[in-house]
Amino acid sequence: MTRMLPGLGALATFEAAARHEAFTQAAEELGMTQSAVSKQIAQLEKFLGTRLFERVRRRVVLTEAGAIYASEIRDALNQAEAATLAMLTAKTGDVLHIAALVTLASHWLSRRMVSFASSHPDVAFNLTTYNNRPFNMIAENIDVAIYYGEPSWPGAIADFLMWELLFPVCTPQFAAANNLRTIEDLRNVTLLQQTTRPDAWLDWLTAAGLSDMNALRGPRFEHYSMIIEASLAGMGIGVVPQFVVADHVAAGRLITPFDVVVKSRFAYYLVYPEQKRHLPKVLAFRRWMLRTVRQAGLPK
Repeated sequence: MTRMLPGLGALATFEAAARHEAFTQAAEELGMTQSAVSKQIAQLEKFLGTRLFERVRRRVVLTEAGAIYASEIRDALNQAEAATLAMLTAKTGDVLHIAALVTLASHWLSRRMVSFASSHPDVAFNLTTYNNRPFNMIAENIDVAIYYGEPSWPGAIADFLMWELLFPVCTPQFAAANNLRTIEDLRNVTLLQQTTRPDAWLDWLTAAGLSDMNALRGPRFEHYSMIIEASLAGMGIGVVPQFVVADHVAAGRLITPFDVVVKSRFAYYLVYPEQKRHLPKVLAFRRWMLRTVRQAGLPK
């Protein structure tokens, strides 16, 4: 079967030009001349029979058709690149596919994976992030996942890792500027909210004895990692998991103005499909992960 496809080079050129909305920057990224980029785009437009870009005040912008095509082509190129990298990586050893929550992966797990890599040089790994939801690990080719919730995942084994302890953090400068001395002072400052944990501040304030305060006010962020960055920027004070800001607190970049710590309703688990429980790469990561959590002194 003959596929109705333009050349891969033309698609890659179009994707770069669409991302930058500039032929010059696309040319610099791809190591081409601007005229070569223009020629590739023109040939692609001829092949498709539609305009992908239009000139607006000496710059190129995507047409509506171009914007739709760029989004679809970008996904296809990303999938092709991921498949190619997986094949190349597989030649060097067994590949372990790990999925973890965004904040946990970026603020805790990533920097510790060097330990796993050094102790298991024969196991290449791919670390991806996901939103906190159960998913089909087999269909999505995930070997192990770090999950926050209850220890129930259809077709998978769940090993307890740690409880989640929450407390408020802000910069020393923010605390000084807002005269944060007692919990009552929180009435006058910006509370940073987590979209998927709308009760985080409510739970903490209730435990601290300030349940009559509006615990839902303040800007909302999708991930704890965003709240951490907003806290570091001095935007406000946020309630976050203790273990993901431990390094910031130890370095003095963030402080915990109050001693109250709240234990979340759920815990973190290492989950993996039942049919993969005996795979050497899964067993290796399981042993390493349980040991790492224990050595870090995280709440059990």
